[in-house]
Amino acid sequence: METEGIKVQYFKQQLEKGIRDILEAQRLIASSRIYQKGHDRVREKRSGATVQGRSGALMAALTNPRYRISPDGSGVRTETTLPTYIRFLDMKRHGNYQIYNRQIWGILYKETLQNVKYEYRDWLEKHFPELLKQITNQSK
Repeated sequence: METEGIKVQYFKQQLEKGIRDILEAQRLIASSRIYQKGHDRVREKRSGATVQGRSGALMAALTNPRYRISPDGSGVRTETTLPTYIRFLDMKRHGNYQIYNRQIWGILYKETLQNVKYEYRDWLEKHFPELLKQITNQSK
């Protein structure tokens, strides 16, 4: 495992946590109208109707999420499968659920990106002995 492999492993780990957090936040909004606020993610139940799906595709996608994180050149690529209409649920005339953009941008850019920028060194110091063992075992 080379240096780039270590970085990719770290990015994959951070992105997976961010994606799981986004999908969980979206599931809570769709099922119970529970929103998260701030860096501490304080949960708050809001009034109003929950998402009324006809086919159940949205709840199925949020309950059993399918996503893939893979190396892509010098970075990491993330793909997930969600019904397209989830984006329209943010519009006022469709319920103003704040289920798509606010969750993705809030969690991915305010938390995950900050973790990637400022916590890589701490992660590397914590996991370096283990990574060094892996490298030496691979070279034998």
